[in-house]
Amino acid sequence: MRTVREDYDVVVCGGGLAGVCAALAAARTGANTCIVQDRPVFGGNSSSEIRVFPQGAANYHAYARETGIISELLIEERAVNHEPNRDNGRTNSVWDMVLYDKIVRQERLSFHLNSSVFDVRLGAGGRVEGVLARVQHAETVLEIGGAVFVDCTGDGVVAALAGCPWRMGTESRAEFGEPYAPEAASADVMGSSIHFRAKDVGRPVPFRAPPWAYVYDNPEVFFKKGRHPTDPEGGYWWIEIGVPWNTIEDNETIRHELTRHVLGIWDYIKNRDPALSRKAANYALDWIGQVPGKRESRRIMGMYILTENDLLRGTRFPDEVAYGGWFVDLHAPGGLLAAYSERAAAEGRKSEYAKRTYVGPYGIPLRSLIAANAANLLTAGRNISVTHAALGSTRVMGTTALLGQAAGTAAAMAALGGVAVRDLLEERRMRDLQQRLLRDGCFLLHAVNEDPQDLARAARASASSEEALSGAEPAPESVEPGPDDGDALDAVLGQWIALGADRADAFSVYLSNLSGETQQVAARLVPVDHIWDYRTGLPPFAETVLEVPPGRRLEVRWDAGLAVPPERRGRYVRLELG
Repeated sequence: MRTVREDYDVVVCGGGLAGVCAALAAARTGANTCIVQDRPVFGGNSSSEIRVFPQGAANYHAYARETGIISELLIEERAVNHEPNRDNGRTNSVWDMVLYDKIVRQERLSFHLNSSVFDVRLGAGGRVEGVLARVQHAETVLEIGGAVFVDCTGDGVVAALAGCPWRMGTESRAEFGEPYAPEAASADVMGSSIHFRAKDVGRPVPFRAPPWAYVYDNPEVFFKKGRHPTDPEGGYWWIEIGVPWNTIEDNETIRHELTRHVLGIWDYIKNRDPALSRKAANYALDWIGQVPGKRESRRIMGMYILTENDLLRGTRFPDEVAYGGWFVDLHAPGGLLAAYSERAAAEGRKSEYAKRTYVGPYGIPLRSLIAANAANLLTAGRNISVTHAALGSTRVMGTTALLGQAAGTAAAMAALGGVAVRDLLEERRMRDLQQRLLRDGCFLLHAVNEDPQDLARAARASASSEEALSGAEPAPESVEPGPDDGDALDAVLGQWIALGADRADAFSVYLSNLSGETQQVAARLVPVDHIWDYRTGLPPFAETVLEVPPGRRLEVRWDAGLAVPPERRGRYVRLELG
């Protein structure tokens, strides 16, 4: 067994999207960087080994798409990949190669794949001086020293080995006053999943499950529990197992149990449900994952614990370095072994839980990325300093990628500046960090670009001519009725409108009424603070009832005749119907 010694400014442990973005950011900021990954490919849960499609705030907020390095990676993947950009289970190795190519070509960046961190070297004051990693199938131990380390391992391996405090489980509601935390604390965590993919081979294909596969014969397990095996191609997020097993120590047991469930679910689709078996007659299994995609394990305690209340209230942090926007997506402990896998999915499209756990884009502070008792250790990914409830939102990969870029940039600035990572919280250094993130393409909710060299700040837009907007008006009556003509207005719909003048005389909406009788629709103008303000139940400053006669694509006009209050000019209102 040989030992190889290497030294760097920044060492990133873990090669999921958080680690990839951290390593690229650190190297681009000027630090000599190394990334250590325990799998043969980069990408973590998004890789071809697990195939979870990266998602984040953009899924719920049209103007909050993740930018920076993760956007660069996703755009490049679309340019070179033939695989349709769809949901879980479809990711192929072209995505792995996009990530690999970026790592290989990046200056000042070295990498080690198939290398598992198993120990750390500590110096005075709990400072991490190096990590030890075993290279699989190479009889080699790497001893990698560094000035600053970033733990992106998901399980918080480096931080745990360094003796940093961590939590694993669920806090009680009383500890932080979180509305969706349970009454009692427990060791329960969200489970892990594996996906499968099936392929239409153009002819009927039989399937016989092995005797050790799980047996499913009750449709209520699926269709009344929010688990819908309706797409024969697979990729079901709800093939999930956790409790009663430990998601770290029992990972291999979980993998085997998930494999039993995948084969049992496919057997149900192919052989036990008449409608599904007809639909899947020509489908054959093409791939079954054998690396569980993990949602939750250790959370490394930092200088600040981000809570569900911070997400729901949109707490404003002076050290904001990233943002999230996924809802508080807490899966039931046990997954397939529980009554349902996730409450919003079980409740359906009108889920009250989904409405109550909605969060607008929220900031994440650097303090939640700084390990509490280590001078030179940052975390990024699902192992940052959050409660179990807050993790329901921060764990998704679009968000963890942003956390990675923030941590990598901060690590490089600390290493090159010769300061402890917590020294970056000083006002001047924090401003420099935030401005660097903005300059590198990131978006921060509460930081303003102050770069004097940014020519865009001094740019002025002009046009040689103008024309009224066209193409957004409703189709003329002569057009054949479409599928939307019959949709019922059974939920509140809203349109954000910017008020730039001192009056709002009229509003028009286009509605179809196929009932044969005049119908009434409630309309309200609700003051909102910004384009992400989806709060419901706010008092309107104007409201009316619209009379909608029978017909298709009717323009219904509200002659509001409103004087816009001075405090609302230049801000938004939401026109709500229903």
